Amino acid sequence: MNARRKKFAELYAQSGNTVQSAIGAGYSVNYANARAYELLENVGVAEYIRELNEKAQDERILTAKERQAMLSDIARGGLQDADRIRAIDTLNKMTGEYVTKIEGSVTAEVSNPFKGLTTEELRKIIDDG
Repeated sequence: MNARRKKFAELYAQSGNTVQSAIGAGYSVNYANARAYELLENVGVAEYIRELNEKAQDERILTAKERQAMLSDIARGGLQDADRIRAIDTLNKMTGEYVTKIEGSVTAEVSNPFKGLTTEELRKIIDDG
């Protein structure tokens, strides 16, 4: 990809405006108005825009450590007790401080082939075996 297409992709990733991005990258106004959309169809340009968008999203996402630090700050100096309690509760959940109680019940049907036999019939089966 040439430098002008790369510049277009960078400007487009920031603004989302095809025409303005093309002009900013050095394309003529006439080209930008009539054919700038074709730049978005270029596989290399489209891939680079996708990479730039992913990178921008990744940079906006807080890491677990950053979230814990922010919650810790709130827990230490929250304006209201309710805020502090919620922050501590969330931190406890994040670090696995709580034990999850799981309850369940199991029912099973067992097929007994000897059900209904008398004691004498059972003894006969044992003796024959």
